[in-house]
Amino acid sequence: MSLIIKTKPLQTIYKELGLEEKGKVQTFLDKTVAEHLQRYVSFKTGAQSKSIPIASRYGSGRVIINVNYAQFQAGGKVMIGTISKSPWAKRGERKVLTSQNLTYHSDSLRGAHPFERMKADKKDNILNQTANYARRISDG
Repeated sequence: MSLIIKTKPLQTIYKELGLEEKGKVQTFLDKTVAEHLQRYVSFKTGAQSKSIPIASRYGSGRVIINVNYAQFQAGGKVMIGTISKSPWAKRGERKVLTSQNLTYHSDSLRGAHPFERMKADKKDNILNQTANYARRISDG
């Protein structure tokens, strides 16, 4: 006795479930992460928060904060110019890290290492939301 099972190719199954690369589920996950992350980035002018949906290409697996000082803000430490010894260094002056913590404006969620803190706080919620979304689009 022999048994032959004919199935669709794996990539077709993934696509039907929205699980392919840059698919519906990845897009939903990226958008959900971006929405949560906006509440954790520094917010004096709102530039970092506003840059996230503009710079991120949902579905790519990456969420981008597109301001030139984002890495500095995320690090959480004051940087000063090597010559001026001021946070407002002269043009072209190299900066060095100090041990002094940055002060963040607004909400208590905002501060250093926003992605890591958001992930620690919201990971389970984001994964549950994404799983529920995947089930809805696959009728399962």
